[in-house]
Amino acid sequence: MRYQQSRQESAEILRRALELMGPHRAGYHPVSYAVWYEHAAAINPPLTQELDRLLGGDSALTDEEIYRLHALHIAARDAEMFELAQRELRELIGRTTQEAGQAESTLQDFTVTLSNATEQLAAPQGGAVQALLGELLAQAAQVHSTLQGVRAQLAKQREAVAGVMERLEHAQSEPLRDPLTGLANLGGFRRAFEGQQEWADFTQVVLLALDVDYFKRVNDTHGHVIGDKVLMTVARILREHLAPQEVAARVGGDEFVALLRGRSLGAAAALAERVRAAMQRSLIVHPDGAQFAGEVTLSIGAAGGRAGDSLETLRHRADAALYDAKAAGRNRIAVASELRPG
Repeated sequence: MRYQQSRQESAEILRRALELMGPHRAGYHPVSYAVWYEHAAAINPPLTQELDRLLGGDSALTDEEIYRLHALHIAARDAEMFELAQRELRELIGRTTQEAGQAESTLQDFTVTLSNATEQLAAPQGGAVQALLGELLAQAAQVHSTLQGVRAQLAKQREAVAGVMERLEHAQSEPLRDPLTGLANLGGFRRAFEGQQEWADFTQVVLLALDVDYFKRVNDTHGHVIGDKVLMTVARILREHLAPQEVAARVGGDEFVALLRGRSLGAAAALAERVRAAMQRSLIVHPDGAQFAGEVTLSIGAAGGRAGDSLETLRHRADAALYDAKAAGRNRIAVASELRPG
């Protein structure tokens, strides 16, 4: 979104936004700035309405809540505006191409008509008229040639516009991806779910919640470079095991989710076991080539969707199963009980 406030107005809005951010647990990062800036500037009524409701409960907002607000009220709005402009641009190109084709077709018909008239008036008494028709025919041929050039140029412009739209789509998707792993982030995960009609039937959905066991110990012992390698390894394994239409995301520091469709809960648990085993077999290597000593494992919770579910209730059950796996000793899979309340 392009903000219209002056430099002086923006400075005052930012000062108010920083004051509003202070009491909350969410970090001071660009997503937080955007949420609180638009709230302080009173330029996003739906966002302000939800913030007022949340703040009425006297709770300190977390990063997850801030990311959710940003995805719902800022990123989604900008994406909708982008998609609308994209559709209008495609429609304009389509109409222009169609009109150019119709004009060329009309001119071709006119040229044929003139040619037929010239043949019919070939008699000596029609010489003057024939000359005039011949001149018109020559001009029509010239216009036809010009139109063909315009059509060729339009085709080149259409290719250029398609390239621009592809780059814009890529730029649009970047804020919805985790820069380290390349997976969707929390906002991208929500956007992927909300943007696909096939996810609407929760009875066909299974959610996996994954967590790296003792990740803080890995970071503290071996450093953040190795910690990053661990996270990238989890992402690689998820990409290798999930179907193309399924969604994997990094939703926190060492927290991942995978949204599966069309698999039974048992089949999803079996896939989770393959992911867990692949992680346990993985070798994490130091930048100097030395092997990282010690295995890194995953705990995974699986929950099947129910009629009437929401993404939040499904995540709640998957997280509960994940805690069960950790409580049972980690490095294992736990499946949410169908009797467990959502």
